[in-house]
Amino acid sequence: MFESGESIYAPLLLSADEDAVDECSGLDAAIIPATVAMNPRMERFRQRARDKSRTLIVDPRSAMFQFEGYMSMEDVRSLPYSPGLSTLGALWTPEQFTREFRAATARQVLQVQQHLGADVAIAPYFFVATPDHAWLEVAVEFGREMRVLAGRLPVAVAVCVDIDAILPSLARERFADAFSNVDADLFMLTVINFDELEATPEEARAVLDLLNRLAQFAPVMPQYVGRFGLTAIAHGAIGYAGGALELESHPQRYLREGLINLHSDAHYLDVAMMRLPVRLAAAVTEVVPEADTVGRPPTWLVRRRRIRHALNAKTSEARWLGALAPAERRGTLETRFAGALSHCVAAADALADATEELGRGRYHYLEVLRELLGGPEAELLGGAGF
Repeated sequence: MFESGESIYAPLLLSADEDAVDECSGLDAAIIPATVAMNPRMERFRQRARDKSRTLIVDPRSAMFQFEGYMSMEDVRSLPYSPGLSTLGALWTPEQFTREFRAATARQVLQVQQHLGADVAIAPYFFVATPDHAWLEVAVEFGREMRVLAGRLPVAVAVCVDIDAILPSLARERFADAFSNVDADLFMLTVINFDELEATPEEARAVLDLLNRLAQFAPVMPQYVGRFGLTAIAHGAIGYAGGALELESHPQRYLREGLINLHSDAHYLDVAMMRLPVRLAAAVTEVVPEADTVGRPPTWLVRRRRIRHALNAKTSEARWLGALAPAERRGTLETRFAGALSHCVAAADALADATEELGRGRYHYLEVLRELLGGPEAELLGGAGF
């Protein structure tokens, strides 16, 4: 699945990423939701993701069937293993997963992933609010069931927990112990309500501690953690999965509403892209072939360009960090973050000092703002400027 010692960035791809995926460099891994991959209209997108990535992962999105919201989403409701196919409005409950029903459900989930060309079999997973909840045993049993059914296919077990639940050390110990005997090839860790922007040091330490506990049994890839994923790699994660753009979090309501990532999703909407300076949109139209812009707003072209560069940059960052000796990763990453903060401070000082001449190309976004206020034209920095 993944080579020993390498570090992976696995983008969580949505259908609006199709053009960016077409243009990006090769990906080490990619994750697409089963709801997107099963859509016949998205076949070209699925195939492009397949061709561009060494490892294709299809997320079965099974935790959504714990919440009523999926009933209003036709693409989710129509998945072959959806409880809504046989009984309108049905929700999964822990009690209904007898041995026979569990095996049948795991088989359906595996068949969907195999049909879509996935390189990894993700066991059906569920949101486990506390280590005392009955869903924990069900999630563990599904991991074992998938191990039996998958044959030679690597098995990923998704651990989906709440940030508040893992703050006590004893809770983290209990979660890790529960998943210690599933014989997984990969743990995919989703911490609901963990927000990389709002996270406290206590919350960050709790996530890293749970990661390290799980890593005693199989490699761990946290999801929906944004740039915190680099910190996770420095602390022993094999990589991280996240959207291409902006800050990330995964509130519990996303499971009810069928959202992947609100922060990055906002940048898939043309109206949201209107916040970008118009000159950036105009610059893209100058370098994109004319035939490619017919009927497309400039904001769409900016979005495609930004996502493409983000996919390439995050892939390179993960590889760069993974190439370092494990003992060197934390210190090197701290130095890089400190340099970024120093650059922000320098930009703020330059902006505050009316007498200082901003060097051309040093602070591109400040130049754009100055241009919008009537100043000289901003200097475009090629790919890095978007």
